[in-house]
Amino acid sequence: MGKLSLDSKVRDILRSEEGRAVLEKYIPGSTKDPRMKLVGALTYRKLLSYPESAEAAKFAEEIDRDLKECSK
Repeated sequence: MGKLSLDSKVRDILRSEEGRAVLEKYIPGSTKDPRMKLVGALTYRKLLSYPESAEAAKFAEEIDRDLKECSK
């Protein structure tokens, strides 16, 4: 699968156990949200640009750092 980051597709992050853990750390329940399947082709960075993701966007730098760390 390659390295994870905010520029990874949502579906790739969700396929990774470590990626799911990062998302759950900052946005509890997000990986179980059925809407995540609808945005699987988007990058996580693009998803964070939508108004509905404003709360998660506050943690963008931390999420990116943790995703990069878990894929080393």
